[in-house]
Amino acid sequence: MKKKLNTKGKHPGGRPLTYSKAIISKAKEYINNCEDEEYERIKTNGTASTTYELKLKVKLPTIEGMALYLGVRRETLYDWENKYKEFSNIIDKLRQKQADTLISKGLSGDYNPTIAKVLLTKHGYREGVEQTGKDGERLLLSDDQINTLKEKLINESKRDTTTRKD
Repeated sequence: MKKKLNTKGKHPGGRPLTYSKAIISKAKEYINNCEDEEYERIKTNGTASTTYELKLKVKLPTIEGMALYLGVRRETLYDWENKYKEFSNIIDKLRQKQADTLISKGLSGDYNPTIAKVLLTKHGYREGVEQTGKDGERLLLSDDQINTLKEKLINESKRDTTTRKD
């Protein structure tokens, strides 16, 4: 079936949304309304009793969620972020709230820690140990540091062989 062409000169997807004070207000409203909610769910439903469990309805603020809330494409939000300082500040607030929520609820166990860790990589967090020196240079140990490490290893090795039972 062929799509009917729009011959009236109108925008094919409807009137495009323009940046305005109403957009700013609605974007702030979205961030403020992004609060998790607890709800009860039936866990087991037996003949003698019913057990319930508390679940968490996650409302983590996201760029995608804001785009849906405002009725625009995600790319439009990025365009507004680059073009308008006030909107850039709103997006910064969204990212800050997202990171703070992921950290606190990931640590408390309210959110799956693995998922929280993956999402935090978008905020510059990473797991690992720094293995380079200043400005990415190689780490160099002094002769004293090397000798100290050697002594520790030798002593640990001696301790292991004396406590080992054959």
